[in-house]
Amino acid sequence: MAVSGVGGTQTSDKSIDKMTEAFDKAIEKSAKITEITTEKKVALDAAKQRPNG
Repeated sequence: MAVSGVGGTQTSDKSIDKMTEAFDKAIEKSAKITEITTEKKVALDAAKQRPNG
């Protein structure tokens, strides 16, 4: 909802842009963390399946 008045809409738009940017960065970092942890889990699972001895 845009705020009416002098500069109100611009302020709201800038706030929304900043929030969108923050969410985009968070999603990017989350995806990277998921990628790294998935790789480590695959490696761990593979190590567990190797015969001992």
